[in-house]
Amino acid sequence: MNIRRTYRIPENRQVVLNKLIKLQWVNFFFRLSIVAAIYFAMGNSQAMKAAWLEDILTLGPPLAFLIAMHIQKRPPDKSYPYGYHRVNVIAFLFTACALFALGLFLLVDSTTSLLEAKPTSIGAETFYGHTLWAGWVMIAALVYSAIPPFILGRMQEKLARHAHEKTVMADAKISKADWMTAVASVIGILGVGMGLWWADAAAALIIGLDVTRDGYTNIREAVGDLMDRRPHSSETGKPEELPALLEQQLMALDWVERASVRLREEGNVLSGEAFVEPACDKDLTSNIVQAQHLVENTDWRISEVVIMPVTDLTRASD
Repeated sequence: MNIRRTYRIPENRQVVLNKLIKLQWVNFFFRLSIVAAIYFAMGNSQAMKAAWLEDILTLGPPLAFLIAMHIQKRPPDKSYPYGYHRVNVIAFLFTACALFALGLFLLVDSTTSLLEAKPTSIGAETFYGHTLWAGWVMIAALVYSAIPPFILGRMQEKLARHAHEKTVMADAKISKADWMTAVASVIGILGVGMGLWWADAAAALIIGLDVTRDGYTNIREAVGDLMDRRPHSSETGKPEELPALLEQQLMALDWVERASVRLREEGNVLSGEAFVEPACDKDLTSNIVQAQHLVENTDWRISEVVIMPVTDLTRASD
């Protein structure tokens, strides 16, 4: 028996989502300003070029989240009878692929520079008749590029945990990679200034390794969601115990002999099936309705669970 209901976002979560939307707009415009600052200060630095290209790609995740939030509000229709919740997974996968592609580019580009032993030249700039080493301009731009991601990333992570938003959680990791990239680039530029020609490319290589690792981890997480993997915590990445909790609650009902629950993630909500072996057939329909209310009120993320009475639970849940 499938009792379809319209999914309603809890009021407290809606408040968090509104904050996340505002935060992602702020994040997007700060990243735009960082892209401009790094571009004008880039020069011939490999680390600066790596940081600039990374900043360009980081414009995508907040936009993907904002678009997904708009599409997600659409009600179920004939073409999409299960709603549009999984648009968040698509945004999450887009974010992960962009991050992974960037990491691979940085790895190849920086490794090539190290193998070819190309020294990085950082020239000088003239300001109002005074000559200034261009490295200081680069460092100033990098320091600016580190501050907003450091602050916004912590805010993203905190709100994403409350709202169970994996796209924003992944974007928080990107923000962390941003400020780490800036710090590594500063070290590389200072190394070049001290005569260590390899420091700039080495810093870019370290950045590439970190970005590639984060990209791969997030791709694996997004693909798992698309393949109907059991729910995983957005904080720890470990499987959740919610299916076992629902089974215990169902078996606590007088009319249920045994129960087995399967859940999957559809964006930031959960759906699945609950197979129950009735102890008796009396008032079965009303009992199923009771079980439906019990399941859907256990966790705000549960959008729909099909309650299916079976005679042989072992065969039904295989």
